[in-house]
Amino acid sequence: MNRLEPGLLRIFRYFTAIAMVYFACLVVYTALDTHRLFSASQGQLYLNLATSLALFGYLSWSWLRNVLRFAYLPLALASATAVPILSNLVFLFEPTASNLPDIVLRSWLLLPILVVPVVIMAWQYPVRFVVYFAIATGGVELALLVRVAGRVDIETLPILGVPIIQAFAFGTVGHIVSHLVTSQRVQRQALLDANIKLSQYARTAEQLATSRERNRLARELHDTLAHTLSAQTVNLEAIKLMIPGEQNEIHAMLGQSLDNTRKGLAETRRALKDLRSKQLEDLGLSIALRHLAQDIAQRGTLSLEVDLPDRLPDLPSQTEQSLYRIAQEALENVVRHANANSITLRLTQNGSNLCLSITDDGEGFDIEDPNVSERLGIRGMAERAALAAGNIQVQSQPGGGTVVHFTVEVPDGARSDL
Repeated sequence: MNRLEPGLLRIFRYFTAIAMVYFACLVVYTALDTHRLFSASQGQLYLNLATSLALFGYLSWSWLRNVLRFAYLPLALASATAVPILSNLVFLFEPTASNLPDIVLRSWLLLPILVVPVVIMAWQYPVRFVVYFAIATGGVELALLVRVAGRVDIETLPILGVPIIQAFAFGTVGHIVSHLVTSQRVQRQALLDANIKLSQYARTAEQLATSRERNRLARELHDTLAHTLSAQTVNLEAIKLMIPGEQNEIHAMLGQSLDNTRKGLAETRRALKDLRSKQLEDLGLSIALRHLAQDIAQRGTLSLEVDLPDRLPDLPSQTEQSLYRIAQEALENVVRHANANSITLRLTQNGSNLCLSITDDGEGFDIEDPNVSERLGIRGMAERAALAAGNIQVQSQPGGGTVVHFTVEVPDGARSDL
């Protein structure tokens, strides 16, 4: 697992800092109490102190995380687990090594230290890793006790069962933590999905509100300014006809005013056209492509085959615009230049790619002829494809018809099986 759970390293560092302070205090107290600097028990304390200090530095060094990546956390967990367990081996060299209750007591003193790696492991990894951990730690502890006891009988059985109980305890704690973390992940994902849907809804509502406002403004301008300018043009034409021809200066001024009014009317109509919502915005890509193909086929008296999905993934606006405009340019070329009898328009999804293809049975052309390519707007289609980070291919030959392929990658969050 590459991404660490939020807050996990901070908690792990906090634990190692507390363990470091704890073992440091024990080292100082034991040295003052026994007036010795080294014994088996002190060796265990030194080893755990050094491990805690090293772990704290390891977890605080972000550079190591970038270098080790997947192995970063497992190495820390292995150190935090193996050292406390194996440090119990030092008691085999003490005169009291055969004292089983003393060995068990000292191993249980390390139980709180081992619980933290269990929690960290269950927090980050699946619960089966906690089971492996519990079996491994219990097995090491059991092997150590059997080595010390030298026998398995009714007297040693209660003590030898302690590692088994410890393993069950670790497994239970890990299962609980894993269940809670899994529930939290599910809730977090559900919240993320809800936020995405809410964002999409808000974006759709905003686009709809914008579309309605643009249409309202277009209607008002059409009913007021456009009508006024049209009436003004008619009045100026009438006045120009009423004035005698010898009034050259007045005719020139009226001609200039008439030209300005016509230009204003043309600009107003252009603005109205831009203000009105486009089919792509109102109907969506799939329906807009279908209407576009049907209109062009009807205008050119062509038979039409359309293969479009009922539902498309959410696409960036630039991608939708490129798909629509490339289809529009290719279909217009068929009507104007191909002398075709039929058109086929298909939009399919192949893995992570969305593929648009437009095929006709027309005259075709030499794809190597730059004059023909320029006349058919192939360069413009290629530029539109580049804006959407897509790829366009035009296949044609004289007498063999033309096929236009446009392929664009679908964003990860928008991919779906079509």
